[in-house]
Amino acid sequence: MNRYEKLKEFFFQSIDEHCHGIYKQKAMFHSLQVSTLCQMIAINKHLDIELAMIIGLFHDFSQFINHSSFDHSSRSQMLLSPHLQDDFSIQEQQIICTAIKNHSDKQRIDDPYSELVKDADILAQYFNEPDIILNDVSQKRLNIYIK
Repeated sequence: MNRYEKLKEFFFQSIDEHCHGIYKQKAMFHSLQVSTLCQMIAINKHLDIELAMIIGLFHDFSQFINHSSFDHSSRSQMLLSPHLQDDFSIQEQQIICTAIKNHSDKQRIDDPYSELVKDADILAQYFNEPDIILNDVSQKRLNIYIK
């Protein structure tokens, strides 16, 4: 089993245990959608596709597991971090955790993987609700992809 599949199995088990009904559907749909969008953006930006998919899958993990958006970016990377230690280099762990931790601050410009997940998250919101009203910064990010 490859690294992404191993983590995806952990993700689905955790969501299955902690989420129910429509909340479970939202957790799975949004996370897979953002993961897929991260994959697409990673291809275009010549970034590591596997790392991008993992970042997208786990970016809101704590929000779904803990049923709270409070500090979910930091909490998501903390929940995932122990599951990265055996299979990922220190540098890969840092890339994944940093991007997840940074993804909620859409106003700040960060490293390429953080920017990738920020953009994928906004695209997913737009695809789910095309009439969404975004703040100026998020709208500018969206406009890069949707003209």
